[in-house]
Amino acid sequence: MPINRLLYSSVSRLEPGALTIDRQITRIAGEAALLNEEAGITGILVFVEEQFIQILEGEAEVVEEIFERICCDFRHAQVRLIDLVSVKERLFDRWHMARLCEGDDPGSSLDDDLRNIRYLLGVNARVAVERMHETLLSYEEVVP
Repeated sequence: MPINRLLYSSVSRLEPGALTIDRQITRIAGEAALLNEEAGITGILVFVEEQFIQILEGEAEVVEEIFERICCDFRHAQVRLIDLVSVKERLFDRWHMARLCEGDDPGSSLDDDLRNIRYLLGVNARVAVERMHETLLSYEEVVP
């Protein structure tokens, strides 16, 4: 069965309140991981410079349904579909929803890597996806 990989970005509408932005993102990713596991979805959520960048991998119908929900989610503004492709295998098969955020590993190059991914979105989606995967592999020991 073919797998779809969807890449989008959006502007965050999250505001600090009872929980910091970082904790809100951790909660969002954790809840998504549980739901995605049931739905057979894998992927990653990146948060950099007040933007969400996310990859969803799975069956076309399920990926599209999740993306429609994201488009209606009040926590997102200016949702932009960047890439939707059919792939032979998943890149993020080990994660139902990994997360990488600015500030996750102070003193490292993670923040620069995430800003580079944000830049690549407008230049080459395929390279941005590959860079997200490489960055996750490099930092998976230090991020939640």
